[in-house]
Amino acid sequence: MKIIILGCGYIGTALAHLAKSQGHEVVGVVRSDKSKQQLESSGIPSLAFDISSPDWSVLPSDFDVVVYAASTGGGGPDAYTLAYDLGVKNAICWAEQTKVSCFIFTSSTGVYRQDDGARVTEDSVAGGETIADIILAGEKSVLNSKIQNTRVLRLGGLYGPGRHHLLNQLMRGELVFGGRTDHLINYLHRDDAASAILAACLGGPTGSRVYNITDGHPVRKDELIQWTAKKLGKGEPIFDINAPAGPRMQRGGRTQPSRFIDNTRALTELNWRPRFSSIFEGLSEIMDSMG
Repeated sequence: MKIIILGCGYIGTALAHLAKSQGHEVVGVVRSDKSKQQLESSGIPSLAFDISSPDWSVLPSDFDVVVYAASTGGGGPDAYTLAYDLGVKNAICWAEQTKVSCFIFTSSTGVYRQDDGARVTEDSVAGGETIADIILAGEKSVLNSKIQNTRVLRLGGLYGPGRHHLLNQLMRGELVFGGRTDHLINYLHRDDAASAILAACLGGPTGSRVYNITDGHPVRKDELIQWTAKKLGKGEPIFDINAPAGPRMQRGGRTQPSRFIDNTRALTELNWRPRFSSIFEGLSEIMDSMG
């Protein structure tokens, strides 16, 4: 199978290496020549291309699957519009002119706004907030396209090697945690995100489908902090709702909602299983690797 990954960053790079290890042909598309060189130095063929470009004819078209995994890099509504709406539409227009049989869009469970701890499926109400509505616009473009098989993968809160904010904070000896900490968070390890995307490339029913991709075991933020602090031997954390909140809240001013994201559809239709059944397992491996 030939796979082109548009936006070969944190998740896309992991996917590229996983797919290549299983015998698939992969090309990663990145924004800059510097990123291209870095990706190629790790053994992944790559191209430098800006998704905001009006001319997509410069990209090769002999692929079976397009994976759209571009991200905002933490920007605001304009960055989200470019990455998750306009960029997706450009990619769909290009892909519809090729022989691609499958298009996969890595969306986010952030499209849901339920905040009562209830179980949320792919059929639950989504949207109603600026960023969520922008992402949903991109999803709609994918699901309504002329491509035979389209998959929207709503990824949970990503963590993994090089991306573990709470662990970093505790390792620095910072024990005061501000903002809301009593809510459920639905996590997803980077490597499990990559394996889920590859599973979507290879399987699932014909047509358009939406999948929630999480480890299936949400955890309260305060419980995770207490567990991590104990494992590190850093003392008892202090929870102060009036103290500065984490980076997500500081960037967007959005309160993290509390809900249980149901991943049953992905488990059954894609025959996918996360390697890390919870963030406790994932963080344990990360901490062990760090000594």
